[in-house]
Amino acid sequence: MNIVGPRMGARFEVVQDLRPLFPYLNATRPEAKYSSNPDRIQFVFEEILCTLYSSEIIAAAFPDEDSVYLFGDRLLEYLNEVYEKQETIQPDYETIGRLSPIDIYQLLPKTNCRKCGQESCLAFAAFLSKGQATTSECPDFSKPIAQKAVYPIFDRDGNLASTVELNISKEQNNLSGPGDLLTEREVEVLRLLASGSSNPEIAATLSISQHTVKSHVTHIYDKLGVNDRATAAVWASLNNVL
Repeated sequence: MNIVGPRMGARFEVVQDLRPLFPYLNATRPEAKYSSNPDRIQFVFEEILCTLYSSEIIAAAFPDEDSVYLFGDRLLEYLNEVYEKQETIQPDYETIGRLSPIDIYQLLPKTNCRKCGQESCLAFAAFLSKGQATTSECPDFSKPIAQKAVYPIFDRDGNLASTVELNISKEQNNLSGPGDLLTEREVEVLRLLASGSSNPEIAATLSISQHTVKSHVTHIYDKLGVNDRATAAVWASLNNVL
C-alpha cells in the first residue's frame, strides 16, 4: 500500500483479480461507473472515492494515515460480502462507453501477427470489447494521444461532493523521463508539489526560501508545458516521479 498526503490518497495492491466482482458491484451500487479498456469501476464507499482495477485500488481522500488502514479493512470486508452474495445478485455487465469490436479493430495494426495469442486482429478486438483481454497484450496497439485523470472535489466538511475529469495530453507530458527535462532540485520540488505540499511546506522541507520554491515551480510549469499544480501532479504520476 502506498500513501500520499497531506490530505491523503492511498493505493492498495491486491493479489486476487478483482474484475469478476465488477458486474456485481455495478448492480448493487447505483452511483457506480463501470468502464472498460482498461476494466475499472468507480464508486463512493463510506464517503471515500474508490477506483478498482484488476489488481489495485485507488482511494482518496483521508484525513490521516490511521483512517487509511481502517478504511482498507472495511472495504475488504465489503468486497468479501459481495463475493459471498454473488448467487443472490443479478450482475450488470453494462459499461460506460463500451466500444464495439469494429471500433477497436480500427486501433489495431490489422496484420494478424498473432502476437496477442489470437488468430486475427478482429478476434483480439472482440476479446477486448468483452473485457477478456487488455491492450498491453498487443505490442503494436495504437498509443493514446491523451490520458484522463479523475480528481475528487470536497465540500467544506471534507465530504466528497463531485469529481472532475481532466484530459492530459501526452504531447504536453513528455514521457522521456523527468531527468531529461528537470534538474534534480526541480524533481524534488515536483515530487512534493504532486504529493499536495504547499509552497511554504516545500520550502521548509527542502530548507530553501519560498521565493526559490516559487521560481522552481515556474520553471517546472514552463518545462512541462502545464499551467497548474493538478496537471503537474498528473505529469509526475505518469513519469513515476511520486
